[in-house]
Amino acid sequence: MTPLVVPGDWPLGWRALVAAVAAALAGASGSYFGVVLTRAESAAAAVEALHLALDPLNPPRLHHPQGPAGGERSVFELLLPQSCPTPFWGRRAERDRWWAWCQEDGVSGLLVVDGPGGCGKTRLALRTAQEAAAEGWVTGWLREGRAADLVDAATTAAVAAPGLRVLVLVDNADTRTDLASLLEALARYQGPALLRVVLITRHGAELGQALQAHLPERHALLVKSAPVMSLPPLGETSDLIRWYGEAVRAFASAWGTPPPPVSDTNAPVRAGQTMAELLAQAMVTVLPGASPTGSPAPLEEVAGVLFEHEARWWRGTAALDRWALAPVTDLLLARVMTGLALFAPADEPAAVAVLRRVPELADAPAERITNLVRWAHSLYPPTAGPGLRIGPNLLADWFITAGLTRTEGDRHFARHLLNDPTDEQAARILTLLARAGEHHPPARLLFEQLLGGDPVRLAHHAVYAALTTATNRGELDHTTAAALATADLDPDTTTRLLRLTPAYALPRCALALARQHVRHTRATGTPPALGDALTDLVVALNRVGEHREELQVAREAVELFRGLADGDPAHRPGLNRALGNWSVALDGVGEYREEARVAREALALCRELADDDPVHRPVLGRSLIRFGVALARVGEHREQVEVVREAVGLCRELADGDPAHRPDLARALTDLAIALDAVGEHREQVRVARESVDLCRGVADENPAHRPALAQALIHLAAALERVNAPHEQLGAAREAVGLCRELVADNPAHRFDLAEALVRLAGALDGVGEHREQVRVARESVGLCRKLAADNSTPRPTLARSLGNLSVALHRAGEHHEMLQVAREAVDLCRELVAGNPTHRPALARSLGNVSVALHRVGDPLEQLQVAWEAVDLCRELADDNPTHRPALAHALLDLSAALERAGEHREQIQVRREAVDLYRELAARDPDLFQQPYVDNRAALRRLLPQDDITFDL
Repeated sequence: MTPLVVPGDWPLGWRALVAAVAAALAGASGSYFGVVLTRAESAAAAVEALHLALDPLNPPRLHHPQGPAGGERSVFELLLPQSCPTPFWGRRAERDRWWAWCQEDGVSGLLVVDGPGGCGKTRLALRTAQEAAAEGWVTGWLREGRAADLVDAATTAAVAAPGLRVLVLVDNADTRTDLASLLEALARYQGPALLRVVLITRHGAELGQALQAHLPERHALLVKSAPVMSLPPLGETSDLIRWYGEAVRAFASAWGTPPPPVSDTNAPVRAGQTMAELLAQAMVTVLPGASPTGSPAPLEEVAGVLFEHEARWWRGTAALDRWALAPVTDLLLARVMTGLALFAPADEPAAVAVLRRVPELADAPAERITNLVRWAHSLYPPTAGPGLRIGPNLLADWFITAGLTRTEGDRHFARHLLNDPTDEQAARILTLLARAGEHHPPARLLFEQLLGGDPVRLAHHAVYAALTTATNRGELDHTTAAALATADLDPDTTTRLLRLTPAYALPRCALALARQHVRHTRATGTPPALGDALTDLVVALNRVGEHREELQVAREAVELFRGLADGDPAHRPGLNRALGNWSVALDGVGEYREEARVAREALALCRELADDDPVHRPVLGRSLIRFGVALARVGEHREQVEVVREAVGLCRELADGDPAHRPDLARALTDLAIALDAVGEHREQVRVARESVDLCRGVADENPAHRPALAQALIHLAAALERVNAPHEQLGAAREAVGLCRELVADNPAHRFDLAEALVRLAGALDGVGEHREQVRVARESVGLCRKLAADNSTPRPTLARSLGNLSVALHRAGEHHEMLQVAREAVDLCRELVAGNPTHRPALARSLGNVSVALHRVGDPLEQLQVAWEAVDLCRELADDNPTHRPALAHALLDLSAALERAGEHREQIQVRREAVDLYRELAARDPDLFQQPYVDNRAALRRLLPQDDITFDL
């Protein structure tokens, strides 16, 4: 090196010194670059380890098949998010929120993206991940069973590559069998790398419920704290029309054909349509022989056209010599695709084992089956998860369902295919069928068939699958419960399933298991254990509205615990629970006097327990609430207010010390609002009802089991707002209550009672804002529902009476006076029967008589109108004498009587009755001018017009 550094004529000493320094520097430089290269190699190796746990966002088509002779092509390649040629429309706000979550410190590393099938969840995830990859993030789809490897690789890579950022996508999270291991790995991850994981599913909250029931507490907390990004269907109708036209042109261009003409103002789309449905319809329009239409075809019809085209492509590619498949039928190829799509085998040997389930291939040579597997995977390379993915899920679900249920031959094939799957296979298949049943009802029959084959082994998988769906949950609850009821479950399995089954979400399953638990306990348990099992069964029966059996079991539990408590006071808490459940059961069958007696006994016992040990104070709060309900049933409203106020005070004190008691406080507040209504304290009623709704909303957000309590709170808020004449706010509360109740009924028909109440309130609110057409429709729905409920159980008859009253008012507003009279007479007859059994229904009878009076006035029967109006006034006088709360009703009845006297020509008596009404309104206005000042002024003016000019006896 020296000749390159110094001139050759320099002295030897200088030349040696420079050479030594140069050599030293060269060695240091070599060492430095060696370290840099080593670090770079380590970082690259660490990132490569991450990629081993991930599938690429857009995997290459390694085995793209040669085109068939007929020139057919796959239609689904253009519909998949990875290869769809259309623009990415909308979702700017969601992408911004996603990026904010990705980069924010101190947030959960888990995000759940949910939305209806086909709304664009996977495409949004793919687009956002592609943007992240461009920013230097390591991205990809999590491979099945590689969660632990992913977390370990992220921990190692962060040391070698500081500042590493990793974004992992998990598509179809509800059908994954490795979610538990993923959450376990995430729960222990503490590495420095920024690790973000996104679960993509149709129902995020439901998936969280399902996972929480099957996970250790620390993992369940990770799911519970994860934010949920919900994607509703995108775009207004005008947007859908425009996007449809753009999609048709994009598909035609990718297809290499001239685009068919499409309209700028009309398209086969509908409001609320998902993007997958729109794109599928556009693809059908582009296919040869199709023509544009102005109305959207049903999903099944669109899917049938697309798969018919796809089947021609399968046939053409299967005929190629390279696959050596020998002659194959379209039916066999479809069954091959069905099996691989349904089972999602992880590798080639597993796929071969799946195809052995196809009857035509049961004895086929291994080489032929292997060739079929390779042929299928060449057409549909794995993307975004394990197994074969044939197009969008909405369409693939239809294909699988139709291929297994359409004909008797298909059902025979289904029996072979679904026979004796492994636990992992059954878990995936049941969840996929639960999802498919949301749009394709025959999938529920397959769910039932698979579960029925081995209910003991597969029950917990069925419970998980049912929990992951929303619109289909009620049907799956019935199906799974029927299997559980006939299965020979052992005690340990029953106990394990009870722990895994949220009763509020799957009430029929919980009931079937509670019955099994009682059966086991009768055979082998102790008397206290049987008492506890009976108590649990009473609760389960109440939840599904089986009130007769509930009463029978509740009585048995009380008798059992009385005997135990007589021998050992330690069993008094069990007796207290049994008494409380008995009072609830009595309420369910309308035995209100007995209910009040039992509830009073339970409260007395509970006070003793709480005096002895403060640990029983929460139970005392609930006992006070129950007693308040019983008092309301027998018309003891003053005592009801005192008792419920005590309950609110106690529950508030408990909730201040422990938020776990907030549900009890919310229930107590709702009951206090009801009690205040009965005594006419309407301003306080509104304040309390609002507090109840706010508290219930927060509690329900944390735990969906409390959504029925929120529905009840909204119903009674609507009632309170009606009392203070706030119709627009009343309408909002009533609409929300009806919407929530409809969701609850979809899961559990026992909530139809709540829906009936909510519809009654909504009809009243619509009357207040003048929406009379909708008022009639809602009132008719309310009456129809109440008739069905009352036919099965006498308890809903008071609600039927109210709904009939609402319908008569609605018909009056619509001018249908003859039908109004008919409905109002029916309400009166029903109310008379109710009053004969319980005088607390007299206010409803008075209102019904008033409606009949109005109807008689409209149809021109003044004599009967006068008779009915006098009866209504007499009844209202009795009520007002007993309880001043009924004085406004008396004033209204006096006005109706005044009108009837006018039509009968009794003008002197008319003036006297009108004077009484005005005097009454003056007193009411003095107490509450906001509500009664205007009626007082209006009726005073009307009375002046009736009085002779020389009459000076009326006090202004």
